[in-house]
Amino acid sequence: MQPKKQLSLKRDLGPISGYATIIGILVGAGIFRVTGEAGAVAGSAVPLAYLLFAPIVLSTAIAYSVFMSTPLGMRPGGAYLHISRTFNNYYLGFIAMWMKLVAFVGAISFMSTSFGEYMTYFLPHHDPRMWATIVLLFFYGVNIIGVKYYGQFQTAMLIVLIISILILVIPGIPKINYSNYDPLLPKGFDGLLAAMPMLFFSYAGFETLAQVSGETKDPTRTLPMIFIKGVLASVFIFFIMSFVAFGVLPAETLATSKSAMADVAAQYLPPWGSSIVAIGAMSAFLTSINGSILVPSRMLFVFSEDKLMPNFLSAIHPKWRTPYISLIISAIICTALIWLQSSRYLMNAGLIGIFIIYCFQGIALMALPNVNKRLYNSARVQLPKWLLYIIGSISALSMAYFIILTIMDVLTFTIIGLVIGTTLYILGRRQGKKEGFDYDARMEQDYHLLD
Repeated sequence: MQPKKQLSLKRDLGPISGYATIIGILVGAGIFRVTGEAGAVAGSAVPLAYLLFAPIVLSTAIAYSVFMSTPLGMRPGGAYLHISRTFNNYYLGFIAMWMKLVAFVGAISFMSTSFGEYMTYFLPHHDPRMWATIVLLFFYGVNIIGVKYYGQFQTAMLIVLIISILILVIPGIPKINYSNYDPLLPKGFDGLLAAMPMLFFSYAGFETLAQVSGETKDPTRTLPMIFIKGVLASVFIFFIMSFVAFGVLPAETLATSKSAMADVAAQYLPPWGSSIVAIGAMSAFLTSINGSILVPSRMLFVFSEDKLMPNFLSAIHPKWRTPYISLIISAIICTALIWLQSSRYLMNAGLIGIFIIYCFQGIALMALPNVNKRLYNSARVQLPKWLLYIIGSISALSMAYFIILTIMDVLTFTIIGLVIGTTLYILGRRQGKKEGFDYDARMEQDYHLLD
């Protein structure tokens, strides 16, 4: 009798879906929701803050590109694999990625809530949480029935988003009141720095593609450039949109708006124009939600593969070839958070875990040439050591600074997350050893890919 063949994830994502994922996630809740709120902290200096992020986010994107160009880029897991295999230490990769998992659960709930709040532009008397729940469960359903359908939805929604951005920006440039930018730093340099952690939500999540490398066609070749080009495109979009917004409306007005970009468009467009921008904003939330849903389920899946979580989490649906159990669990948790927590708390909870994983990734990049030469030599994106040190330090130090600024707002959340993650790791390793799982052999199996 032939042994039952183990199911694997299906490689149905191509380059177009890749760009739709990275741009769709980036041009989402941040630019349409957080940009206006940041005006209360930084004033009209918000566009400048977005530009200052360019070298920071690009450095982090390059770090992912280097790791994704190694043979590890063929597998799902992203930074968990990069960190654990670089340092030959499961726990370092696990705990960093666990905090990101917790972060993305908060981020998905925040973006769903933001979508619900934007719906009040059209339906002012409906509970935003209801719409948040409906859209969340719909996209979890799409992700369960196949990553190919995820990619098709993502691409279609991105087209709607781009059209709405063009309608907002092109007619808006002549309407800019440049006196709104005098002075350049109305809240001072301190205000600019204080707003940056909040604005970073716009850039958070670009590395989602690393979680689905096991479902992407030729990932070690295509994904590294998608990371870099996608981030650069998003930097330009963030700057030009915020520049128009704060040039048309005062920062004080934008800071109190729940639908900032639609309110900007209403200043110079007919009613149908501002409605299209509002629809585009909702498309932005939808692309962010759809793309972010990929992350927690794939993390649980790869943890289970390495016997750091219960086996059932890595179950793959026999027909759709997706990690459906992990997706269902993630959907339940996110839905509960929508009804139990405020959107501001969910945003900060999402940020702290993302800062942690990006900081670890920067450290791993600096250590790579010396700690794991085989992995370094296997990279298609081959950069000199001195450049890796510069890029890694920019990413790691910047993220450490943002952690310091944010940690006190969600300190209890962070401590609880670390304790739960560490407990699950200990229990998972204990169960794996009872089952006779060879963790050293598993680690070495990935190293053989490098030879």
